[in-house]
Amino acid sequence: MMEFHVLGPGAIGSLFACHLQKAGFSTALITRSPSEDARLITLEENNPHQANTLETHGFKIHKSGPIQHLLVTVKAHQTEAALNSVAHRITESTLIILLQNGMGSWHAVERLFPNTPYVLATTTEGAYRAEDHHIVHAGRGTTWIGETTEQNRANALANAWNNLDLAVEYDPNILARLWQKLAINCAINPLTVLYDCCNGDLLTKNQALEDMERLCAEVEIVKHHVSEQSLDESLFEQAKTVANKTGSNVSSMLQDYRKGNPTEIEFITGYLVSKAKELGIEVPHNQRVLNAIREISF
Repeated sequence: MMEFHVLGPGAIGSLFACHLQKAGFSTALITRSPSEDARLITLEENNPHQANTLETHGFKIHKSGPIQHLLVTVKAHQTEAALNSVAHRITESTLIILLQNGMGSWHAVERLFPNTPYVLATTTEGAYRAEDHHIVHAGRGTTWIGETTEQNRANALANAWNNLDLAVEYDPNILARLWQKLAINCAINPLTVLYDCCNGDLLTKNQALEDMERLCAEVEIVKHHVSEQSLDESLFEQAKTVANKTGSNVSSMLQDYRKGNPTEIEFITGYLVSKAKELGIEVPHNQRVLNAIREISF
């Protein structure tokens, strides 16, 4: 039987843990609480076409022994510390699955475990924590899995995850998909912090819209150089559509800022600015936003 350990059982980590368990996979959690030996998670399926359903899932907190599959869902800036905490359990046979916002966290895997395979994943599933250990599956989406090597592990994992009650697909060009998500995040998340507002409120502020348009214009140039994919519509139009569809959503970056926690800015706008410098592309508006977030970060 395939075994999975979830490192970072927040909203998305818990959502996947529950669905992995429901599909019959052996699933355990890795938490930051040293005294925790087990955890109950209530999963609420918020389905607009039928009454909400509640399920309770019990998980063991495994603290020893080698890990077969490690699903990493911690924030990108927490990746290296989180991996170090389980380094003694990771072998060359472990498959690390990175399911996170932002880009570049895989470099921590390459530094710490150069001989351990990893795959990259991204999802549009919507989930949030209603209260401690109570997760609401608020919106159905799709999860894509791919890799930067030719080992075909991502395809095999996607096939195995077809048993989940979630839409999962293999993407042979996962980096392009990650770049698309990064582009939208660059256009929305930092601005929600600077304007201290929900996603949709950006559309009601003239200055915020001007800022978004400038950010998008720069991101499109960088994205074209790294993925060479043409867009059906401008990134600015896409960003406005996403902001409208997620109007009441408080971005994860704004949530972290309001809680006084470090944000993922270095793995979103920071990654974009770093890549632009490598390519010799000027991105002054994104650099200004990056500097502004850095100045107010805790």
